[in-house]
Amino acid sequence: MQNFETVVGGPFKLILTWNDCKIARMTLAWKGTDDRDDYRSPEAGKLAAALVAYAAGENTAWPELPLDFSGIRPFTLDVLDELAKVSFGHFLTYGELAARVGSPKAAHAVGQVMAKNRFPLIFPCHRVVGRGMNLTGYGPGLPMKKMLLELEGVLTASST
Repeated sequence: MQNFETVVGGPFKLILTWNDCKIARMTLAWKGTDDRDDYRSPEAGKLAAALVAYAAGENTAWPELPLDFSGIRPFTLDVLDELAKVSFGHFLTYGELAARVGSPKAAHAVGQVMAKNRFPLIFPCHRVVGRGMNLTGYGPGLPMKKMLLELEGVLTASST
């Protein structure tokens, strides 16, 4: 793993970790003072433009990116493929996502997939919630999950 790049948009940033010519991991974090605006790859530039639009509350089509899926199990790929279909401004529960991939009793396993999601926003794990709209388990933290769902109009600032 090598070649870290920071892509900034709105109040957050994505840190890209490259494995040769493919993105091995994207880390979502709050924007900080150490952010750079020097995008060293065409992919990062396209992602930055999409991230700025998303941060402005626009329903963003993420660019085609060279994502590295090596070492990802078939169940995880099935969950991520189904998760990618959950559109901007919508959400579902861990149990509903499990049912969509043909494993209705695998809500906990789906939660583990969300916890290990290498590509947040591209595979929008923030759109997966617990029963009763309970905000649970999000790598960058629940305040980030809440902010993303508010940005998409799923939550209002006063609803949680």
